Amino acid sequence: MDEFTVSAASAPDIGSEFDLELTTLLDDDETWEEMFSGNSEQRIDLVPLGGWRYRAFGQITQINPVMVDCGLVQVEGPVQSNDSGLTGEYIAFTITRLGGYGYAT
Repeated sequence: MDEFTVSAASAPDIGSEFDLELTTLLDDDETWEEMFSGNSEQRIDLVPLGGWRYRAFGQITQINPVMVDCGLVQVEGPVQSNDSGLTGEYIAFTITRLGGYGYAT
C-alpha cells in the first residue's frame, strides 16, 4: 500500500511495538483457470501493481475456508472449495486493496 493513515488517538508512539493486521479485497473477475495456471513458478510473494493493488502468489494451506500463504499475508477465500486435494497447490490472484491497521501489543 502506498501509505497507512491512522488517527492521532490510536497511533502507536514512535519507537513502540505494535501488532499490524492486514486486510484484503480481492478481484472477483479472475477465473479458476487463470488463478491455478498463474503461478507455475510456485512463488510466494506480493508484487505491487500500483496504488493499493498487488498480484498475490501463494500456496493453499487449508480448506474450509481456503487459506493461501502469500508470505507477508495469509489470504482467505480467493477460491471457494471443499476439495482437500487443493492443499499444497500454488495459485496467483489480484488483491485490489491491501489495507491494514495497527494496535498496541
